[in-house]
Amino acid sequence: MWSSANNNNNNNHPPLSISGLILFFTLLLTTLTLSNNASGLKLFTHPHGRIHRLTGLFHLLWLLYGAIFLINDYHTQHTVVKNDWHRICLVYDITLGTSGIITTLTAASSFPHRHILNRPGESGTLSKDAIVTQGEMVEHSFYQGVNLVQVVFLHLVTWGLVVDGDEERLVFGKRFGMLLLVSLPWAIRKRFPVNSFSANWRRKNDVEMKKNNRHDNGGIRVGTEKESKYLWLINGMYRFKKWQYVFYKHFILHGLNISVASSYQSYKNDDTTLPLPLTPQWRIFWLLLNTSYVMEFFLQSLVKRQVLSQKFMMVLNALLMISASIASMEKNVLGQVKIEAALISLFLNFYNRGHDVLNTMVTFIIVHFGNNFLRM
Repeated sequence: MWSSANNNNNNNHPPLSISGLILFFTLLLTTLTLSNNASGLKLFTHPHGRIHRLTGLFHLLWLLYGAIFLINDYHTQHTVVKNDWHRICLVYDITLGTSGIITTLTAASSFPHRHILNRPGESGTLSKDAIVTQGEMVEHSFYQGVNLVQVVFLHLVTWGLVVDGDEERLVFGKRFGMLLLVSLPWAIRKRFPVNSFSANWRRKNDVEMKKNNRHDNGGIRVGTEKESKYLWLINGMYRFKKWQYVFYKHFILHGLNISVASSYQSYKNDDTTLPLPLTPQWRIFWLLLNTSYVMEFFLQSLVKRQVLSQKFMMVLNALLMISASIASMEKNVLGQVKIEAALISLFLNFYNRGHDVLNTMVTFIIVHFGNNFLRM
């Protein structure tokens, strides 16, 4: 499924990010299978929240389906009909993104986590004694939606949007419009809960946290007053996650969208070069990104079921974080980002915070006309 039409993309030595993906799923599936009390498998069969459990099972199997073919791409060499290749990747990506959103939202609606409030300095994603809140789930669904819209945008702009024969002004208008559409979800970002990364290592007292948290009313606090022996590691992982998020948002998300929209190189039927979202390097990153979003919650559920230890859960989380970071550095991911687009987006994020749609379009205009000026 993930085989490239360009044999140059194939080799017998899979990148380190794929090795990390293989190791992660091997450890996860082995743990679920060999669990003494089978609690891991019961997560999918318990009658309570059945819709969520079934959608979660489908999503896990869909991730594994993609991973198997992605790994196979580096051990076999064969060509596929290009049109089928396009459709297969597009359908897979839309299904994966949609399934992830449904899995997250059904979890938020099936379990009474809206009543849960973790103690200051604790998050349900990494702390053993805290619980994932409804706000964390709903916030994740927003970013999963953003990821889905982005990958559809990349498919349409790189091979689905015909630009051959169009005047440059018409091409600019089309891509400006598509970039605006892919950025519009940020206009409703404030309607979703916001969970600050720094709140996880800045331990405030309960009174101050309640005063500053508008979602606190009527909640039940959980967690522990004691500091975990893994607190230094948990805090370090959250600091890493924060800067990983900043990098993702302004380089891989806004930066890449702007870079692709401002480039007039589009896929042609007689071209042997694969469009960006069809390349093995992008597909590795895309799969790791989607895996990271859902596994952050699923792994914590396994800890609560005593299928995983807290320490092993953090090892698996770290493995995903490192693998995704390595994958993002590839030439068909970070290498496609215009550095000026990412840096301007980053600057505007601090100078004009909370206006991502406006910031993105302004950055696009600056990059587009700046490049035209330099070519004169």
